Amino acid sequence: MKNQRIRNVVKSLKVAVFLAYKGIVRANIGVTLLTIFILILVALNLMFVPGLINGIVASANDKLINTYSSHLVIEAQGIKDQGYKITHVKNLMTAIQSINGVEAVTARNAVGTNISFKDKSNDDRKINCMTYGIMPEQEMKVFEVSDWLVEGSYLDDRDRDKILLGIQLAGTDQTNVELYSHSLRHVHAGDKVTITYNSGYVKQYTVKGIFRTGFIQTDLQAFITQLEYESIIPGTHDTATELHVRLDKDADPLEIMRRIAMFNSDVDFQTWQENAGIVNSMTTSFQLINGILDVVNALVAGITIFIITYVDVINKRRQIGIQRAIGIKNNAIIFAYLLRALCYVIVGLVVARLLFRFAIVPFEASHPFYFPFGAVYLALEIPLLVRTTVLLVIVSLVAAFIPVMLITRIKILDAIWG
Repeated sequence: MKNQRIRNVVKSLKVAVFLAYKGIVRANIGVTLLTIFILILVALNLMFVPGLINGIVASANDKLINTYSSHLVIEAQGIKDQGYKITHVKNLMTAIQSINGVEAVTARNAVGTNISFKDKSNDDRKINCMTYGIMPEQEMKVFEVSDWLVEGSYLDDRDRDKILLGIQLAGTDQTNVELYSHSLRHVHAGDKVTITYNSGYVKQYTVKGIFRTGFIQTDLQAFITQLEYESIIPGTHDTATELHVRLDKDADPLEIMRRIAMFNSDVDFQTWQENAGIVNSMTTSFQLINGILDVVNALVAGITIFIITYVDVINKRRQIGIQRAIGIKNNAIIFAYLLRALCYVIVGLVVARLLFRFAIVPFEASHPFYFPFGAVYLALEIPLLVRTTVLLVIVSLVAAFIPVMLITRIKILDAIWG
């Protein structure tokens, strides 16, 4: 009995494959090409939008790591505004640098400041910001801020009375800067600005350089050398508000944090993901948009396959009735139409993948989209291809199944004679 069932299934499959082949060969070539063309457009859209979102997230995360937080941030335990600092920084940095998986480490000292600038029209503008005392040579091993200078030059370890400003602070007469109206507006490299520290100490600085990374949080920062910082705030030698650690690509952050805690247990850790609040918020919004577009694309693909199949089975209702009358099982007829739909989807997906890989991606790479944090490139990942394939296959099979299932429920004589 079991062998007979297997033989019947195999026979039905053979019949279904034969009917599907004949249906494709004898189908109207224009309708077939139009169906495949629509499926290609749907597949491209299903790959393009998520690919763009992945590119946006990758670009934003890259800027976050390389200009703002690094892979790992180490802070002293306690409340920041009460002056808690990491001590014996040089020894700690040497120990961290020796850990396998650590590429580089740098120290920063943060202080609240007020920056003022009087332009040629005697308009005195003031803004509040965080100013960081840094070790420029070590800083360049962890961050890429020095690569994004738009004016002037980067700080040197021995610099005194000089400051590096983000463009969101300086303005630099670039009215397209996002926070230009809240900036100093007209500051350029070589200009002098006045810094008022939280302690009340006031000093004039020459702007050595201005940078624009495209990441707003970074571009709202100001930098002086650690040497200058120690001269303004005595007693801060060999201390730091925070350490920033750059990791190798395959490093395990949890293991590295455990090793660092062995050197100094009085510190807290933050990974770059914990600093990615604005990126995560943006990603959530884009994913919602992508979900809506997925539903629309699925409906377009489903309706296309449904209409093509429905029109075909209505026109061939008598033929289907005759096939059933001569002993062809309903399952074989249904499976034949499912195979046709599957062939259309496979051809559409293959062509869409080739177009995306060899036409759209190279074109977008030479003409990238630009967002506030820089150029964005399409990022096509294997899970995205699998998701697109599964979604289109399921929708198309369901859309083909419904009309042919309904026609096979009609009595044979009614199907033949109408």
